[in-house]
Amino acid sequence: MHLPLPLFVLAFATIGASLSEQIDVRRLALTYAGILLALCLGAYSLDELHERPYRTRFSDSTLEAMAGIGIFGATMIAVYLAQTVSPYILIFAVLACFFIFSYNLELFRGRFHNAVWFGISWGGISTLASYFVQAVNVSVSSVLVSAMASVLSVGILLLTHKFRPKELLKNLDSTVRTPDLIELSRQMRRIAWTIVKVECCAVVLLAAGLIIPKLI
Repeated sequence: MHLPLPLFVLAFATIGASLSEQIDVRRLALTYAGILLALCLGAYSLDELHERPYRTRFSDSTLEAMAGIGIFGATMIAVYLAQTVSPYILIFAVLACFFIFSYNLELFRGRFHNAVWFGISWGGISTLASYFVQAVNVSVSSVLVSAMASVLSVGILLLTHKFRPKELLKNLDSTVRTPDLIELSRQMRRIAWTIVKVECCAVVLLAAGLIIPKLI
């Protein structure tokens, strides 16, 4: 997963955990580990295995191994938390696994491969699950904050994966010369990534501001 995207999901998890009255640092660390294994390693390995969007040189077998390690590791963390905290944590684990496979491999004819389901699975579940691991319940505020994370995740997806300046410029003016089109496209993509980085800084600062008072 390209930086700063891992920081986004960790910040979402931090914000979710900070909504609880007390913070269990061990549970939070396990939540971070599960997210990094499931999303940053497992999901993105499957994504690369499916259509090679990142153009890495990893072989299919290597990507399959990376995806397996990530998903298996995250599952073991979920099982441990289910045994020590609440069995209902497995619900979040099952949902996460479902979206990891259905979104990244475009199963079910790609019905779940869209911005809405990406936002729910990437931002919403990460936030709500992190809160549940700490508080062992679901509150109205946790649902609303998870919805915020889902909406923000949709914006991130649109900027990083769906924003295609070259095609947009072609539609606006077919007389634009190819070299100019390429340069404009590159500039617009750089601006889009700059916006993503600025948003990431804001969300990380918000997460830090919310969690630090709970840890002191």
